[in-house]
Amino acid sequence: MDEMVLRVQKWLNQEYSNDPGFEVVSLTGKTGWSTMYALTRALQIELGIPNPFNNFGDGTAAAYNKWGEMQLGSVPTDSKGKQIVYILQGACYCKGYNPGGFDGNFGDGLKSAVQKLQTDAGLPVRDGKVYDYVFKAFLTMDAYVLTAGGNSRIRDIQQNLNYSYYKTAGVQPTDGFYQRNTNKALIYGLQTEIGIAPNNQTGSIGPATTAGLPTLLVGSRGNFVKLFQYALYVNNYDSGTFDGIYGTGVKSAVTEFQKFVGLDADGIAGKQAWLSVLTSSGDPNRKGTACDCITEITPARAQTLKNAGYQTIGRYLVNVPGGLNKKIQPGELKTIFDAGLTVFPIYQTNGASSAYFGPLQGAIDGEQALISAQQYGFKDGATIYFSVDYDALGGDIPKILDYYQAIITVLGGKYSVGVYGPRSICIEVSKLDGISYSFVSGMSTGFSGNLGYPLPKNWAFDQILEYAIGSGEGKIAIDKNIKSGRDNGQNSVTTAPSLNDAFLNKMDELQKLAAKDGSGVSKQNDSCLDYLRNERFNGAMWVAIAGPLDATFVEKAAGEFGLARDFIEPIDPESKSYIIDLAHLAATCDSVILDEGTFISDYAGWGGDLLTALRDSISLVESGRYDTIYEAAYATIGGIGESSFSYSDLLSDIDGYNIGMDIVKNNNSKGLSEVVRNYYSNGWKNRYSKFYQEKFDSSPDILYGKADGLINGDNPTYLSIRQAFRIKFNIPYYTPEIGQIVCEAWRDKFLVLLGRE
Repeated sequence: MDEMVLRVQKWLNQEYSNDPGFEVVSLTGKTGWSTMYALTRALQIELGIPNPFNNFGDGTAAAYNKWGEMQLGSVPTDSKGKQIVYILQGACYCKGYNPGGFDGNFGDGLKSAVQKLQTDAGLPVRDGKVYDYVFKAFLTMDAYVLTAGGNSRIRDIQQNLNYSYYKTAGVQPTDGFYQRNTNKALIYGLQTEIGIAPNNQTGSIGPATTAGLPTLLVGSRGNFVKLFQYALYVNNYDSGTFDGIYGTGVKSAVTEFQKFVGLDADGIAGKQAWLSVLTSSGDPNRKGTACDCITEITPARAQTLKNAGYQTIGRYLVNVPGGLNKKIQPGELKTIFDAGLTVFPIYQTNGASSAYFGPLQGAIDGEQALISAQQYGFKDGATIYFSVDYDALGGDIPKILDYYQAIITVLGGKYSVGVYGPRSICIEVSKLDGISYSFVSGMSTGFSGNLGYPLPKNWAFDQILEYAIGSGEGKIAIDKNIKSGRDNGQNSVTTAPSLNDAFLNKMDELQKLAAKDGSGVSKQNDSCLDYLRNERFNGAMWVAIAGPLDATFVEKAAGEFGLARDFIEPIDPESKSYIIDLAHLAATCDSVILDEGTFISDYAGWGGDLLTALRDSISLVESGRYDTIYEAAYATIGGIGESSFSYSDLLSDIDGYNIGMDIVKNNNSKGLSEVVRNYYSNGWKNRYSKFYQEKFDSSPDILYGKADGLINGDNPTYLSIRQAFRIKFNIPYYTPEIGQIVCEAWRDKFLVLLGRE
């Protein structure tokens, strides 16, 4: 805490808290934007500006100049004059400049503080007079001294820009960090040298600036060369002394820069080189060889892209629930490959605000991307690009890093992880072990993360222009990308074999064995399920839920096929990787057939797993791995890795229920092996919606309500089964509120999975 800053904050509240245009500042003793805003509003109140606001703009400057620029010996000593001096003295203390007192008197100490800032900022006038641009500089959080971690040569650039161009660019920070304001100051300098009138200068690249860009080559001299040297340096290309001379050192740096960003490397600084050092999009009209789009690539569109020189296409793995159908369509990958094009996969559902990011969302997105990529047949090692699709600021980075770290963990090296976003985010995320390449949203030139940041070293694609090409059936809207060659996309995918033929054939053999003694289909089905579940799902509790075991058949089947644990298990045909827990599926299915899908059978499937997920959620919060029960439950339910209600468990529950209900609705007239074969051949494709309809009438409220009944309900049957589960699975005491939170997580997670179908 700084005592003088605290004193300034107290004074501001004392003097201005009753003014409706003032916002009370917190008494922290620490300088921050809220204090600077309070000082700015206080000045505006003294100058008679009717609606004070946080920004020192042209209106504030005009009102201050009309009142009179302050300097030693020329400051009104009336109450208004003293108040304005107080404000300036307070700003000095907040910025680390000692004005010699906080008393409302403009003395030698305050003059020295003003001169110190003028000198630190590199301004040409250092007379201690408080010009409007000087007062404004005091009322920002910008630093004018070299800050820890700052670069002294970048500070030289900042001071030189202030010295030459402050009249249009204003006083910019000189802290040694290239940033948004430094980038704008550089462009203001360029506009000044081009000859654009001060009132037409914007600090951003427009048609007039682009038209005025000179071509520089060996032998060129002057301020244009010096500005280009600055721009090269902040893009990590050092051309030597900032002397305004285009020599061989500058040519060499330009050549290397051109190679890095994908320009013709001729060592001449033409318009494309200028635009590439100054803006994230560079020249948006330059040729691109990659693109991304939300539109299906048909043969006609593929030909349009091929004719335009495109080689690699970015396409989406999933849709946003309720949004556009932007994901890869059936047969589309073959169309792309047949045209001689390659493809890189993109994962994005939202990612458009800071609220989206964090480790929980990363785990969810990583899991869905893993499943979708495998479903499409993308080969091991392919890079999937996950999106940060907004102007993320520095305070958002920790959550974004947690998000990507969770994705890296979930993918586990199966696929490489890429980052899509503005330059600053790509640079920070790429510091994580496990991030392969960056896909830069360069066409978002106004993003803070694209101003004042170089192109990431690992960039694979740089998105520079949204436009449409082609005509008729071949017309397609795309985002043009520059391709570095680090990631050339995938030129083929694997074709999934018939994964479950061996399992289905073995189920046929099991059914035939059950039929040998002349039993009816109903008895055959029950006997088969008894064998498959007998080793893990037995005992009094399971007799109550799923019925007694047919010990005779269990022994016979074991003699024929061995232990049930060694029986071939089905592979999830959606992900092509997750193993369905066959014993779990059989216990669920047996219970559904016995009780015809009533709530009792739910404990054999999803309801029982939900209770163990509740247990794990409490444990995860107590261990500090998650902050809330909801986060822990959401991650656990249908999760991967160490989870008692894993994704494989969830599939076993849903598939077991669906198969059981198919048998029930056919009055046990179809054999288990036939129903299972039909299900894993085609019926699984709507497994979530079928389960949702049959069990919950396609209602999220019923979905939640049934879960709440199983976890919190006071029906005697609920209570007895739940007590048995608590004893068997060490489920601790929990409040109804905790149970309800877990039910909310169950509902939300299931609806996400349903939306993916």
